[in-house]
Amino acid sequence: MKPLKSLLLFSVVVTCIGIFSCNKMVDPSFEQSDYPKEVETIMLKKCATAGCHNDQSYQNAGNLNLSTYTKLLGGAINGAVVIPFSPGQSSLMQFVNTYADLGLSTTPTMPLNADPLSRDEVLILKNWISNGCPDKNGVIPFASNADTRNKIYITNQGCDIVSVVDAETQLVMRYVSVGQFDNIPESPHNVRVSDDKKYWFVCFINGNYIQQFDAVTDTFMNKYDIGNGLWNVIKVSNDNKKAFVSDLSSNGKLVEVNLLTKAIKTYTGGLFENPHGIALSKNSDTIYITAQYGNMIYRLIPSLAAKKDISLEKGVAPVTTKGILDPHEVMMNENMDQYFVTCQTSNEVRVMRTGVDTLIKVIPVGTYPLEMAISKKHDLLFVTCQEDANPNLKSKGSVYVINMNSLQVVKVIKERFYQPHGIGVDDIRSYLYVVSRNADLNGPAPHHISECGNRNGFFHVIDINTWRVVTNASEISVDPYSADVR
Repeated sequence: MKPLKSLLLFSVVVTCIGIFSCNKMVDPSFEQSDYPKEVETIMLKKCATAGCHNDQSYQNAGNLNLSTYTKLLGGAINGAVVIPFSPGQSSLMQFVNTYADLGLSTTPTMPLNADPLSRDEVLILKNWISNGCPDKNGVIPFASNADTRNKIYITNQGCDIVSVVDAETQLVMRYVSVGQFDNIPESPHNVRVSDDKKYWFVCFINGNYIQQFDAVTDTFMNKYDIGNGLWNVIKVSNDNKKAFVSDLSSNGKLVEVNLLTKAIKTYTGGLFENPHGIALSKNSDTIYITAQYGNMIYRLIPSLAAKKDISLEKGVAPVTTKGILDPHEVMMNENMDQYFVTCQTSNEVRVMRTGVDTLIKVIPVGTYPLEMAISKKHDLLFVTCQEDANPNLKSKGSVYVINMNSLQVVKVIKERFYQPHGIGVDDIRSYLYVVSRNADLNGPAPHHISECGNRNGFFHVIDINTWRVVTNASEISVDPYSADVR
């Protein structure tokens, strides 16, 4: 709870986090619900009081209204304040807790300028969140319509968790622990949702496996041992039968995982130098893999075990010398007759013709282009440029928007990003998700702390139809890196 009783204090908090408030929708199933009795007593007597988090004062109190259960679920200026089943990731708990053995604490302690909550009161709130934040009827937020619920998955490689964002409300609805060890950071790097929307997969920089989760329940299903490697990108075949994973090591490899039999096939033996991005043909009979350094990508035909080095420069031999183009990611268009490559040193997107692998166009973009996402609905390609200067907004990074028919830049989005990396498109709502790592110490100070230390990141949501920000800098856990949409 955060009852900021003066506009001055509120302004300081806003300055620190560098973002502004916006109204949130709430899950429709909770419009008529309310708190469980014990929780309601604490909220109404200690939090939703005059000058604090009630209907009259909440706009000067971090935009957090605690007068009803529904309004709590709407979140605050920084996004969701309670995450069902995750008290350690719920900022509300950090501000009310003053007991070291019950979890994290941060300042200012809430209620502001009043006696702290008792141990019993903190335990009531902690246990309530641990049990899923049920309403007075026992209904868990975001549990309805699980089969069809649209979600955005974001890896937090600083905390070994995946943030799950509800697409309807743009609020973090769950945190899912990933990896197999409690005390060893495994750094979940890349997340991908299968085309049938039934599963999601994650690979790890510091791990020897990929993990598979049920996308309906977000529960663990399988792991696949792929051996040692600096596992960076995972791509699932269109028929959902195979997954391909790249090892960014200097003498790296590509692994093909049969998701039905768990059989593993490894393409190695000096085939690749620092392989990273992966793009698949429709039947996965041809695979394009970026060489992270140099001016080239690889084309692999698995059935023939045939590999070809392809230069991204006309008339120039393919090399893997760092500092030329340095291709990062590769992505096919809908027709699979062109593929796009981000070049992080030359600050370009290069467009290539499939099959013949010839250069069609060079598109200049912002500084350090990395990840891409496509809106099939709008025929647009979105490119995060992580280090693009944006001094007017005291931010860093941009998103370039490319028309996939004309191959022209049609928009440059410069919002209060800070090192945007992961990106995803919700084509149902025409929303763009931009994930900021905020790893640079010059970035905006996080609103609250993390269980694993270091700096929280955040995401923006932008309406593709109007280019207006729908959700401003909603805070999530440490180093959010990759995103994908269900």
